[in-house]
Amino acid sequence: MMALSVALVVASTLAFAPPAVAAVRARGGVPGPVVLVGTGGVRWADTGTRATPGLRGLLADGAVAVLSARSVRAATCPVDGWLAVSAGARAADEPGPCRPPAVADSPERGGPARVARWDLYRRIAAASPGAAYPGLLGDTLARASGRRVAVGPGAAIALADASGLVGAAWPGLPARADGSLDPDADPTELTRQVAEALATRPEVVVVDVGSVRADAADPDGHAVQVRAVDARVTAVLAAVPASATVLVVSLADAGGQARLELAAARGPAPGGGSFLGYLRSASTRQTGLVQSTDLLPTLTASMGLPTPAGAVGSPMVPVGTAASAADRLTRLDDLAHPAETIDPIVAPFFTVVLVGQFLVYVGALATLARRRRQGRSTGRLAAATAAVAVAFALVPAATFLANLWPWWRSGVPAAALVAAVAAMTVPLALVALLGPWRRALTGPAGVAGALGALILTADVATGSHLSLTALIGGQPLVGGRFYGFSNPGFALFATGALFAAIAAADPLLLAGRSRAAAIVVATIGGMATLVDGLPGLGSDFGGPPALVPAFAYLTLRVAGVRLSWQRVSAVVAGTVAVLAVLAVGDWLRPPDQRTHLGRFVQTVLDGGGWDVVTRKLDQNLGIVTGSPVQLVLPLITLAVGIALARPRRWHLEALAVAYERSPALRPGMAALAVLLVIGFAVNDSGAAIPPVAAMVALPLLLSVALRADRGRSGRTGTVGVRGAGGGQPAARTWQEAPADDRDDDGRQQERSQIAT
Repeated sequence: MMALSVALVVASTLAFAPPAVAAVRARGGVPGPVVLVGTGGVRWADTGTRATPGLRGLLADGAVAVLSARSVRAATCPVDGWLAVSAGARAADEPGPCRPPAVADSPERGGPARVARWDLYRRIAAASPGAAYPGLLGDTLARASGRRVAVGPGAAIALADASGLVGAAWPGLPARADGSLDPDADPTELTRQVAEALATRPEVVVVDVGSVRADAADPDGHAVQVRAVDARVTAVLAAVPASATVLVVSLADAGGQARLELAAARGPAPGGGSFLGYLRSASTRQTGLVQSTDLLPTLTASMGLPTPAGAVGSPMVPVGTAASAADRLTRLDDLAHPAETIDPIVAPFFTVVLVGQFLVYVGALATLARRRRQGRSTGRLAAATAAVAVAFALVPAATFLANLWPWWRSGVPAAALVAAVAAMTVPLALVALLGPWRRALTGPAGVAGALGALILTADVATGSHLSLTALIGGQPLVGGRFYGFSNPGFALFATGALFAAIAAADPLLLAGRSRAAAIVVATIGGMATLVDGLPGLGSDFGGPPALVPAFAYLTLRVAGVRLSWQRVSAVVAGTVAVLAVLAVGDWLRPPDQRTHLGRFVQTVLDGGGWDVVTRKLDQNLGIVTGSPVQLVLPLITLAVGIALARPRRWHLEALAVAYERSPALRPGMAALAVLLVIGFAVNDSGAAIPPVAAMVALPLLLSVALRADRGRSGRTGTVGVRGAGGGQPAARTWQEAPADDRDDDGRQQERSQIAT
């Protein structure tokens, strides 16, 4: 009898659902109701054809993706995931152990419900850097007169209006005390509740089927709960009409470790067609990778409504319908596996690299000093150390190229990744060290910088696939940037471009052609700014304000032009103009295609520009003052800058000689300081820019200093360099490095000292 009653309710739903959505169809939305089925802690790797046939079936008749559920904190709780749907932006519960979603009182079937602790969620969101607005989805649907119903407490959070109220709610299935789902609960009860909800002819239905909260140390318990989720999803789908658009997503992590979660959609898609193949959104620009913040725009697009202001995601659309289910599963694994594997490798990898550099440099410099005291030859050791420094400076670029090889498929992925990075570093270093540019003092350093910049340029031009899961990349688990330049990527790109400009300007300055040198520097700077700022490439909002002043300063210095307040003001005005052109040009595109630049213009028009600026400053200040180590980093950076500005005062004789022999090097380092200071100030998490830039700049600077010091026993000459006022060339003494590593057959000894 019970099964018969359920079947009758479902049949009545199928019969009456289409007329209920006629208004939506008229607005250009999907023809049937939109059903969002939410869970948590479920990945594609947890599913199987036999164990979870309902979830795996979505591969055959739907569009699929992995979903970045990243919220305010490193691991996302179920409440955080549901708040992301409600606000269309990152929002979270208060810190501490995950609390289960709840309503204030258990609602009657179809009656109103009020979300528990809603005022707290709103206060936390208002005080967060993103200033999310829980209730945005509910308010948007209410203004459009779209009927919405919630089944389960998480669904109530997603659909609540600004006051925390949902007009029509069903209780769903009860959870355990820890918030995990109860595998023994009857899934057919969900079929009955969803069928009753659909019988009210809503346009949007959200269903909470419960979240997997099993400990990672208990794989059997995790698998049991995943199978229970599959049974519940199957029960919900049994009540849904064929005309419905269905989204099945995992919105939270199962525990303290962030993962890329399951996402799928089937049925009619917004804008026409059906959900088949992969899911893709403009917020990630990655086929098969979406965010939890994309769900609100997808729901509103399915209703024929524009994405409301305040939502940061984009509607999900189907792509790649020709791919087989097996190919799609492989693609999803190639997105999820490296992202989840690389996260614990990043810190140990760079710790080993930095410590290794320190030991190599200290040991080599100490040996050089001892050999000089003993009157022994140092040329070959200095040359070898300079070459090693160039190789270390190319390691960050090699971490991107390492993703050309699927190291994550290895049985020992960490070792395979290290081997891939080493294999990519060696040929890059050989190119920088063995070309005809090796005879110029700054040649190898400039080519190394150019190689890094070109690798990053090629990556963003082809979709940012290498940087997505690189050791210094976007990191989908963090959810920072899925395309274009992240802050670390910008630091590597800009530093490499500056060293390339220094190396290109040096021979022209040594030949007395300062005007040509200025043109070369300005050209490199202009190209770097376009690559960084254009929406189809770097898509970087905070990069151009740092690049333009840095390259403008270097251009003026190599041209021999004095700085004045008028010229500084002109540079500032030019920077604002460049940024305005890039941002307004992006803003003129359709809203769902805009990047950070266009969204900032819209934010300014909406009156929130100052809030964005203060948020960036507060976030950077919070990072710097977050711990004693982070507080010391700016002081160390300042000390390094002072030492580089006045090398002889700090007994850095080799660097002083490099400044004398390379007329573009000292202004180049000043330009780098301008770049780093502005980049730190105007970017979210800009505190990451100086240390990442130092990973390239300091080894390259050391290599130039060692090459200059090694060449002090060479022959002396004179070059013409235009004076600061742009008048007649002034004489400058320089010294050419020996053609090889020998010190004139051992008879001529070097007398320089290198501070260790």
